[in-house]
Amino acid sequence: MAMNEIFFLENELWYGGAVAFGEKYPIGKDDEFSINLSFNQTYNQLNPVFFSNKGRYIWFEDGGRVSFRKGIIQIDAPTYELNVAGSTLKDAVLAASNKHYPPTGTMPDKRAFEGPQYCSWVVLLWHQNQQSLLQYARGIVEKGYKPGIFIIDDTWQKAYGVWEFNREYFPEPEKMIRELKDMGFLVSLWLAPYISPDMPYISEDAPGIFRHIEKKRVIMDDKGERPLICYWWEGFSAVLDFRNESAKEWINAQAKRLEREYGVSGFKLDGGDPPYLGVEYPDGNLLNSLWIESIESNFKEARCCYKLGGQPIIQRLNDKAHIWESDDSVYLRLGLSSLLPLIMAQGVSGYYYGCADMVGGGMSSDFIDKESLDDELIIRWCQASALLPMIQFSLDVWNREKNRVAECCRKALDLRQKLLPYLLELLENASRTGIPAIRYMEFDHPNQNLEGIKNQFMLGEKYLVAPVLKKGATSREVKFPCGTWRDFENGMVYEGGCSAVVDAPIDKLPLFEKIKAI
Repeated sequence: MAMNEIFFLENELWYGGAVAFGEKYPIGKDDEFSINLSFNQTYNQLNPVFFSNKGRYIWFEDGGRVSFRKGIIQIDAPTYELNVAGSTLKDAVLAASNKHYPPTGTMPDKRAFEGPQYCSWVVLLWHQNQQSLLQYARGIVEKGYKPGIFIIDDTWQKAYGVWEFNREYFPEPEKMIRELKDMGFLVSLWLAPYISPDMPYISEDAPGIFRHIEKKRVIMDDKGERPLICYWWEGFSAVLDFRNESAKEWINAQAKRLEREYGVSGFKLDGGDPPYLGVEYPDGNLLNSLWIESIESNFKEARCCYKLGGQPIIQRLNDKAHIWESDDSVYLRLGLSSLLPLIMAQGVSGYYYGCADMVGGGMSSDFIDKESLDDELIIRWCQASALLPMIQFSLDVWNREKNRVAECCRKALDLRQKLLPYLLELLENASRTGIPAIRYMEFDHPNQNLEGIKNQFMLGEKYLVAPVLKKGATSREVKFPCGTWRDFENGMVYEGGCSAVVDAPIDKLPLFEKIKAI
């Protein structure tokens, strides 16, 4: 396969569809960046596309390798399309969307966005149980936080592939879910595409590994004699083979049974990441997306997938470390600094319904000792997430009165509530037009020297959001596009086309409303 080369235009910058690398974008002529689009190693969403601020985009239908070096894009791929859609980033994004992953006109159930999402993971880790979950939920309501999706995370089930409540820890799951629903929550259960390899036959809902082999539901080794055993973060498991209809039908039947028997509303779809199948496993990307597509639900949430832009799926960012700045010395050890770049990369790539990681981070090792957590980081994380499509909690911030955590997080949620009608309007618009709710500054304001800005964003055309992302900071610089902008909290007016340092005490999320366009 011959190497093809594309040369940068003057002042051209490129943004990519590999969401986890959002902090690398935009890529300029002096930057170096390489990726294998045929095998998603990012543990997050991937769309095989790059967009430029000069109106060009490159689409890789069948994957391939692409490298950006010294102003040259080197392509080693079976096929690719270089298209000139116009002269701006917005032109390129909408042209790629319309041709390759058009929005469906439908979105996840809007109730998913009306309240925060609560996940039981870091608050309980591997100790999920009925009593603690109900105590956690009651605390949310008692402290005046709005109920939303309530995710019961891993270890609720008997085993991987036995999707039934473990009655040792959940003696009355029906009663528990009824109480959660009575409190106003929509209950979601964690699911993964893995099968414990030593499980015996229990029933057709939990048929054991040999029955799965007989039905051709699991991926087999190279010889086709034994199941492929993958090594993932919870150990060793067989993996459902979604290239076969029987696997899709079986896992979806489990989801439908859980909805029917317990009244759950949706599912957190985890795992299935291509790297766990082995280095560059053939069909790794395909299997990953077939896993997400196999579950029929308006409340399903994915984290890792390929070429599912435009679909009505909640898309969560990968787990973040409890740190301010991403750690470049460790592969994809991302912190608060990554939140906005990744959400904006989701938006232009067709993943409009983004869910930031849990407020404060989601790496289990960071939450063993909850007393050592950085309260300032938690507050700023909550503020940075407050006006994104979804905000997710796990740590019980409502109980952290020290250092004003509960107070400041509640204030950020009150702000979200005020802007919720506008946010819902933007998400509905995205489902029809492909225009994301959360936008790079460059998206609607080209040619204003905003193309490299990643620490502030536009919420539609009306609001500029500039969270504080630096420890100890009580002010920050904001770059205003042309027009007139008013501080949402204190009414101070700023003329656009320049930068200004704005006050940002610990309880404030800097938010500006456009009151006059140029």
